[in-house]
Amino acid sequence: MRRVVVTGVGLVSPLGPDRESGWRALVDGSSATDPEGGRAPLIDDGGPRAVTLALAAAGEAWRNAGLKDAAGIGGERLGCLVSSSKPLPPTAPGGPWRAPDEVPTAVARALGAEGPVMNLAAACATGAQSLLAAAGWIAEGRADVVLAGAAESALHPLYRAGFAQMGVLSKAGRVRPFDRDRDGFMMGEGAAVFVLESVDSAAARGARIWAEVLGGDFSSDAHHATRFNGNGERMTACLRRALTRAGLTADDLDYVNAHGTATLLNDALESQALRRLFPRGTTPVSSTKGATGHLLGATGAVEISFTLLALRDGVLPPTLHLEHPVVPDMDFVPNRARPANLRRAASVSYGFGGALSAVVLGTA
Repeated sequence: MRRVVVTGVGLVSPLGPDRESGWRALVDGSSATDPEGGRAPLIDDGGPRAVTLALAAAGEAWRNAGLKDAAGIGGERLGCLVSSSKPLPPTAPGGPWRAPDEVPTAVARALGAEGPVMNLAAACATGAQSLLAAAGWIAEGRADVVLAGAAESALHPLYRAGFAQMGVLSKAGRVRPFDRDRDGFMMGEGAAVFVLESVDSAAARGARIWAEVLGGDFSSDAHHATRFNGNGERMTACLRRALTRAGLTADDLDYVNAHGTATLLNDALESQALRRLFPRGTTPVSSTKGATGHLLGATGAVEISFTLLALRDGVLPPTLHLEHPVVPDMDFVPNRARPANLRRAASVSYGFGGALSAVVLGTA
């Protein structure tokens, strides 16, 4: 099994049209949440919005990795697993809905990926599970380089109505992860794409390595269509398995980017799961959804990009709008970013239907 590393990162979010502007806004404590939906600052090009977001993030990741064309890799050794979790809304009133697999096929055409191309839908765990599945392709030798991640724009009245009916949208108009007074999330759109490759491929190109994918887990809660089991045990087990595959324990982690949706049920269960893994409460944990809103199928990929940037810069991203923590003695990095010595970090994502995922990353 080959070791897998990240050599390129592309990011589009409500906080900015590219990786560095979005990261600066997050570290500065900006919030781009909006009751009508946080839109990424990209101009429409007439096509499906998720495709526009995906192509922007993929292009940035490709350039960041120092890649020029697929021929240098061998097109059949280049894969694409940039996913979207939902059908793509019409681009004009009365227009057709489109299949979510238009996202990876558009990226594959743009960059010449002639290897495996797939869309993986796992609700709000789509981005994280796509990265882990792509890492598996490389580890098993199915591809040498894979574009992986997710893009989603579900700011459509139909999707909004569904989440409103479930009672998970904030009525107060403020996303407050892990706060006693939280009342739900606001929706947003975005994309994050990563260039993954084997260590040997990166070394042969002299590529800069952001981090290694040390381990991961994607699994199912198998409990209920919209609710996770009542004490968060499956959430705990997911991250624990990811750590075991990475050859680590919870004490080895320097930071966790949590799912932290600011819904009543998720944050209660997730805080229990985190407490079980980190009983001393000293490991920093934050949710960046207070800044971005909930980007649904793209949220896991976007939060992995923030985790990679945290490792790069030695900065813990904040949990915004946190005044009354649900677990008072846990370090949720409230309201302000701060410097830290970071070498190993995890990002976790959960999705309606029971999808669970955890990604463990480490720097040299």
